[in-house]
Amino acid sequence: MTRPRLAHQPALDGVRAMSVLAVLLFHGEIAGFDGGYLGVSVFFTLSGFLITTLLLAERDGTGRIDVGGFYVRRARRLLPASILCVVVVAVLAATTNVFAAVDTLRRDLLGSLLQVANWVFLAGDGSYQQLFADAAGQASPLDHYWSLAIEEQFYWLWPLAFLGLCRVAGSHRSRTIVVAAATAIFAVAAPIIAAVWGPDAAYWATPARAAEILVGAFAAFVVYGRVLSPRWSLVAAGSAVALSVAVVTFPTVGGPAYSGALPLVGAVSALLVVGLQVPGPVRAALSVAPLAWLGRISYGVYLFHWPVFVAVDAPRVDLDPLPLFVLRMAITLTLAQVSFVLFEEPIRRGAAWRPRIVAGASLASTAAAAAVVVAVVPAAAGDYWRDDLAATAEAVGIEPVDADGLAPLALVTTTTAEPSSPTTAAPIDETDPSETAVAPDPSVATSAVVSATSSPATVTAAPVPTVPPIPPLSRPTRVLVAGDSTAEATGVGLAQWALERPDLAQVTLATEPGCGFVRDGEFLVQEWTSVDPRCDRWLDQDLPARVAELRPDVVMLMTTSWDVLDRRWTDDDEVVRTPLDEPYAARMRTDLASVTQRLLDAGAGRIVWIRQPVPNVFWWSSGQAQEDPARHAVLTGAMELAAAADPARVRVVDLSAWLTASGYDTDQDARPDGVHWSPEAATRIAGDFLGAALVWAAVGS
Repeated sequence: MTRPRLAHQPALDGVRAMSVLAVLLFHGEIAGFDGGYLGVSVFFTLSGFLITTLLLAERDGTGRIDVGGFYVRRARRLLPASILCVVVVAVLAATTNVFAAVDTLRRDLLGSLLQVANWVFLAGDGSYQQLFADAAGQASPLDHYWSLAIEEQFYWLWPLAFLGLCRVAGSHRSRTIVVAAATAIFAVAAPIIAAVWGPDAAYWATPARAAEILVGAFAAFVVYGRVLSPRWSLVAAGSAVALSVAVVTFPTVGGPAYSGALPLVGAVSALLVVGLQVPGPVRAALSVAPLAWLGRISYGVYLFHWPVFVAVDAPRVDLDPLPLFVLRMAITLTLAQVSFVLFEEPIRRGAAWRPRIVAGASLASTAAAAAVVVAVVPAAAGDYWRDDLAATAEAVGIEPVDADGLAPLALVTTTTAEPSSPTTAAPIDETDPSETAVAPDPSVATSAVVSATSSPATVTAAPVPTVPPIPPLSRPTRVLVAGDSTAEATGVGLAQWALERPDLAQVTLATEPGCGFVRDGEFLVQEWTSVDPRCDRWLDQDLPARVAELRPDVVMLMTTSWDVLDRRWTDDDEVVRTPLDEPYAARMRTDLASVTQRLLDAGAGRIVWIRQPVPNVFWWSSGQAQEDPARHAVLTGAMELAAAADPARVRVVDLSAWLTASGYDTDQDARPDGVHWSPEAATRIAGDFLGAALVWAAVGS
């Protein structure tokens, strides 16, 4: 039999090593480690056990708790490497484009410095710029600071709570009971938080994760000063097996971790830690030198691994998943070892500084790092296509009018105007729309069109789009723009164009960012995500109601990425489809035809589908699904078939071909994220081509 001691325990380093390794395998997307994030839960429990054991030993040995000394030790152990990581990320962001896609980087850096990253992430603004960063596989390099923030918040509060506990509870037994009650309260709170505030809060909110730390503290109270039976080594073995099974079986998305069951993982982790206080095979296995070494540098490994994983990713490094993981691990371990030897340990074990000096140095270094972040990292651009000018233009919109008294839209003159520029003139294709996708008016002459009767991916050549000047109209054209965030970005330019030409057009936006026109199921954006129910409400209720209210002459429909991503539907959710699969293409044709007819029935004069430019997300050319021209060709084919079904009222405008002919398709300033137009570029596109194309479609010429 043995008593627990404060002497260094290599087996606990082994626990750290296995925990951080599980996290790294999870973040490396290595098969079989979908639940590797549970390593963080083990860290929480181990921290609660060790910190509480230190406090118990200090009070037992000195009769008091030196709270200031506790904070000094924690600051010297944690702050230097944490601040170093933040500063390195900030400098990389300022000097390279490696984190250019992260719209919230300044916010994330400051939240990490101030030890509130988890709350910052929970209060995130949901920018669609960040959503597209996620779609491109570009995560924030500070995403992992949420767990460090929770631990640091515990370190701030627990010594004070422990001191108060010692004053109000007279015996060790009574204190143990109070800690047990607190642990139980927070354990019950976890599923309640999940049910009321959702899975993000269940995973990120400090109260939802507090039980995992407190169960470690409770274990420390239970075993402190006790003689443990050797049979606890069997408990350690069983707990290790249970945790291993959980790491393999817990799903990456959803499941127990997001419904408030993590305190149970904390309880098993506490049993493992207690079991390691006596000799046994698990303790021996976890004490081997390689694991002990990895455990000693585990803090730096965890700190540096995620920025490395984000920077050294598949779009930048042409390696298969396993070699890529090995490369990432090599860089991470090197950085962690160098930081441990040359930076962390010298500060931690250097000259004994007074608490005031440590506090001042901590505040000064944090403030200096924050100043660097503010100085060199730009503030979030948000959804940059929605600037103040765009909002003003959109606010003008279509003037309310009694539909019965709305005069027909017509050209004042029937004279056909000459093309605006001889250099862009091209013959107008008058082919029957029932035979091809080209509509019989100048706005839809195209350089590459998809046949409506052959395979949707079959591409045939046609002239480059041109639009004749618009003669005077009997009244302004009423244009309603509908679609996803790319429709919104394009519509912003149309709204500004119309504001400058009030006699020509009025434009209103009825867009729903994040929503396409293909219904139901789940799409793949880093992880499987269900189509938001608001998308169905928008298609079934909001958009038809808006059309019925405004009676637009033309409704412009546009979608880009959401309808070409990998998809699976609830009736066969084990089968992953792409638009190149006929079942997916058939759904696409049905859903696009359905929304077309619904809006015509609601009162739209004409429907114009926009052939979308293919994205190049953040100009990485990474070959992801939304960048596949073949998928977009299928989507265009569905648009063309919808137009062929009612050629008098429905047509397709080939914006993509015009952009290519005009050089906009490769203009990175015009499309900063490779997906959405800047307001200035969208206004130029509207003035040079798209506005006139919509007017010609509205008058039916």
